[in-house]
Amino acid sequence: MLEFLHPWFFLGLLLLPAYLYYEWKIGSKKRIYLPFTRLTLVRKIVKRENLWKYVHIVLNSLIILLLVLSLVRPRLGFKSSEVEGKGIDIVIALDVSGSMQAVDFKPTNRLEAAKAVARDFISDRQNDRIGLVVFSEYALTQCPLTLDYNILLQLLDNITINQDASSTAIGMGLATAVARLKNSEAKSKVIILITDGMNNTGEIDPFTAADLAATYKIRVYPIGVGSKGLVDFPVDDPNFGRRYVKVQIDMDMATLDRIASITGTGTASLATNTEELGTIIKNIDNLERTKYKINNYYTYKEMFSYLLGLAGLLILIQFILLYVWRRELP
Repeated sequence: MLEFLHPWFFLGLLLLPAYLYYEWKIGSKKRIYLPFTRLTLVRKIVKRENLWKYVHIVLNSLIILLLVLSLVRPRLGFKSSEVEGKGIDIVIALDVSGSMQAVDFKPTNRLEAAKAVARDFISDRQNDRIGLVVFSEYALTQCPLTLDYNILLQLLDNITINQDASSTAIGMGLATAVARLKNSEAKSKVIILITDGMNNTGEIDPFTAADLAATYKIRVYPIGVGSKGLVDFPVDDPNFGRRYVKVQIDMDMATLDRIASITGTGTASLATNTEELGTIIKNIDNLERTKYKINNYYTYKEMFSYLLGLAGLLILIQFILLYVWRRELP
């Protein structure tokens, strides 16, 4: 950012038209008088005088301009910001068990819908560390808490369904997410738990994991994803290729409600389509916000010394031209 410390000195630019008027009206009336007549010498002198006249005017005009600008004190300002206020640490725990292949959600199935809304959620955050945990029969940390959202989004895009998983360990997924947050010093700690099934495997049950989260003051927002009733489910037939069959996928909303109650977030949310899931995630996004105080600082680089240096160089050039080049007669 360019700014001027003493802008009133711009009035000095009025000297330029005054100087040019002087040269045009008065300087042009000056004549060269010689006590003797030598036509060739006169022609050379007049030619040199005309050239000097224009060079002289240009140099003087530039010198006046540079001196005025140096008095104005132009300087370049470089902005830096300091953010005050601790952010929120968030872990998204995402079910990748086989049932997430059901195609009752857009664009293709439940998992892809969950990834799409999670991507929007991550893109809208600032100054909050976000981590990613996936779970099916077991749980894995896909990405630890990070502010590098680009890497996080790349890892999210690479998540696929565990085709071999026939059961869901919600408790293990939640416990792994708690482990990522328990040592956090953030003002708020949040887990967004997205699943479409019921806990039927794992060494840790969901309620024990929820109690653990409450101990570390971690709020858990459970979200059940899935349409009610029969849904289309892909089956790969060795003879006829992929086909879809109607299946019933059980979802234990009572367990999710209890997890929410234990961790102080009320009740779990149910999304039966992509639009509802997006709305739920947006509501969580609005609830879990931290106010930041941003202090802006500026460092400046003064430019007047460069302008004075350039003006001095032009004065030196003018001196050389005046007392060396112009004074040398042919």
